[in-house]
Amino acid sequence: MDATTFELPAVLDLKATGPLAEKFLGLRGQNVVIDASKVERVGTQCVQILLSAAATWKDDMTPLAIANPSDAFCAGLKLLGLSPETVMEKDIAQ
Repeated sequence: MDATTFELPAVLDLKATGPLAEKFLGLRGQNVVIDASKVERVGTQCVQILLSAAATWKDDMTPLAIANPSDAFCAGLKLLGLSPETVMEKDIAQ
């Protein structure tokens, strides 16, 4: 199955949460590669959406991956004790 590439916006702040959540809802069930190469700033709310998407895709047994994470994306995750790899591995408490 071919993967759908979803490019994250440069700024993942509070204003980006609604569109980000809607995009993931629309992509549910598809093999998705999240391109994080252009991310310049990451907010906690958007990281929560990424964690939720990772858990949803895992539950659905559908491939989801983060590709080309920018230094800013990695740094933003690191402030929260995360990395691109750990985001994909997280289980969210029910």
